[in-house]
Amino acid sequence: MAASRFTGVEMTKLRVGVLAVFALLAACKASLPPAETTADGLVRVPSRPEGGVYRDLDADFTRYKRMMIEPLTVEFLEGWRKQHPDVSDAEVRRIQTETTNNFREVFTRILVDEGPFELAEVREADVLVVVPRMLDLKLPAPETEQDTGYTSSSPRPISLQMTGELRDGVNGGVILRVIMIDSEHRERYTIPGPNRIANAYEIRGSLDRWSQLVREAIDVAKVAKPR
Repeated sequence: MAASRFTGVEMTKLRVGVLAVFALLAACKASLPPAETTADGLVRVPSRPEGGVYRDLDADFTRYKRMMIEPLTVEFLEGWRKQHPDVSDAEVRRIQTETTNNFREVFTRILVDEGPFELAEVREADVLVVVPRMLDLKLPAPETEQDTGYTSSSPRPISLQMTGELRDGVNGGVILRVIMIDSEHRERYTIPGPNRIANAYEIRGSLDRWSQLVREAIDVAKVAKPR
């Protein structure tokens, strides 16, 4: 029976062709964008467009059953105080305190009352420590002393950035970071009434959306096997 054989020249051409294919595949792989990794080793993972979620891919989230919630820190946009000199220090503290209290209420409702976690009083192996921050808060404020009651019935939109870290209860290492930016251009459904009330309503909505993002990120992390 006659056998089909490659000549030396044909074998050389075949090897060159195979090598070319492998080189092309390697080039395609090399051209893929690298995973976005933070300085502390967290890797960006898919999330809803309004959120940026960064996770420790080696962490096992299934072992966390409880949470400690640190107080929310609230920082205004740089220059906001200078633009609103009639806003007193007492009013700024009132906004920060109100926002901090609203955050704990909203976050506890979503992650504890309606979620899978219990509150913890001490840091142990099954505890996640939540460290939240509100940055670049910009909100309507009275322009003159005559407007100290926030009496405008057409409140302008607020903007802010919510960010927070979830840390291991024992070693304090960051295993999850969730960032959300609410810009002035986002579509809003404000309530009519004084600016002070509308501002609090808008801020609470941002706190709710961020807390939902955190819960979704944890749910995804629990079903993802550690790397």
